Amino acid sequence: MDRGEFSAAVRADLLKFNGKLFKNPQVLPLNRDQIELLLVAARANWREVEPAIFGTLLERALDPTERHALGAHYTPRAYVERLVLPTIVEPLREDWKNAQAAALVLAGEGKLSEAQQQVRDFLKHLCEVRVLDPACGFGNFLYVTLEHLKRLEGEVLNQLDELGDTRGRLDLQGISVDPHQLLGIELNPRAAEIAEMVLWIGYLQWHFRTRGQVMPPQPVLKDFHNIECRDAVLAYDRMEYVTDERGVPITRWNGKTMKKHPVTGEDVSDETARSPVEKYINPRKAEWPQADFVIGNPPFIGAASMRAALGDGYTESLRKTWPEVPESADFVMHWWDQAAELTRAGKLRRFGLITTNSLRQTFSRRVLERHLGGKPPLSLAFAIPDHPWVDSANGAAVRIAMTVGTLQPGAGTPSLRAQLGEFEVAINGGIWVATGAAVKRSTRLARNASRNSRSSSSGASSPACRASLARLSGKLSLTSSGVIANPYEHFMLR
Repeated sequence: MDRGEFSAAVRADLLKFNGKLFKNPQVLPLNRDQIELLLVAARANWREVEPAIFGTLLERALDPTERHALGAHYTPRAYVERLVLPTIVEPLREDWKNAQAAALVLAGEGKLSEAQQQVRDFLKHLCEVRVLDPACGFGNFLYVTLEHLKRLEGEVLNQLDELGDTRGRLDLQGISVDPHQLLGIELNPRAAEIAEMVLWIGYLQWHFRTRGQVMPPQPVLKDFHNIECRDAVLAYDRMEYVTDERGVPITRWNGKTMKKHPVTGEDVSDETARSPVEKYINPRKAEWPQADFVIGNPPFIGAASMRAALGDGYTESLRKTWPEVPESADFVMHWWDQAAELTRAGKLRRFGLITTNSLRQTFSRRVLERHLGGKPPLSLAFAIPDHPWVDSANGAAVRIAMTVGTLQPGAGTPSLRAQLGEFEVAINGGIWVATGAAVKRSTRLARNASRNSRSSSSGASSPACRASLARLSGKLSLTSSGVIANPYEHFMLR
């Protein structure tokens, strides 16, 4: 299958897959029962498998310590999309709306070839967009992003057809949204391999949904090296074990293994499960591959748990390398700081990250304030300070925060869309406007919010809606014209 030659076993030509999936074929010593299970799996219809949960399911099945979570809940796709849309899809759709409008104006003026070229140029741009998940896990965010990019690609191709572009489509052969645009960094080797597989499953599913039985171009799989297996925040030359005066490695509790307390029955640390204490030589900040957007869900490790989970050596090296991030901040804030730094430097268009909801607390706010108040300042384009989530590691229900950061040159006072309870609220230059409210408890409140969203260009709200939202948040400080004092404080940082 790697080379795509004739197979005497099946008496047919095989597709050339290439990639690395079949690069080093190995015959596994399977017994009759195991072979029967493989046959049953091969006869199943895998066309509609959901790649967004496939990776997590596979990892839990493969890892004996995670098999207890096989029946646990998975992160709903809608939760993932809630961050993917404002981070990546909405900016690209805005680009497409502008390109499409320009093309239709040109077509209306009789400049059909120029209109077609306008659309082709956008398609080429879309197929060059790079999205990085620097903690990609099993590739859930990357897969959902890929699907939305393919949908947008389909709309662009339909517009080309409507403009009568047939000859130009030949110039676009081989130009398509594919997995090479989705970049990932993942420390777990098995998760990195699964993430790459998830992207190809999603890509091929989309191909057969839209092309029917037409086979994809060969080789079917390509080794783009788009998923890197390494640390995303700390690079180093090598790791050594710390030893005592006799040269014996010093050990610590491994930070994972638990046992039942003989009296209380509660889970407590199993001190017999030991790991060597590590030392990192020449630690430094890890570099990220060039991308247009960053999105992801970095590890949920609180500041107080870092030494137990990561070890003293790693934690100390990390804190020396990242003096900008307070020691009291959660592990995820190192990702946030790096993404914000790249965005303010003009190297990223936007980033969207899941963090623990402690983002609103003082020790994490310091990281945000450095970038929001820097020169140039970072803008928060979207924020949800408290949102339900499902931890992919164990299926546990947790509370998280979502933030989308961007740089808006010359935009003056930055704007923010924030989720406040059941409301989505837009803040522009300190003026708040309720842009939509699906509130089942109070249709009157919904009507007020809807009426306010169509208010005058000044953005001032009606007194009734302003008072209703103030009661909902309990923290708004409004002037009579509807201006929020320090809007980021109220909506994001408390």
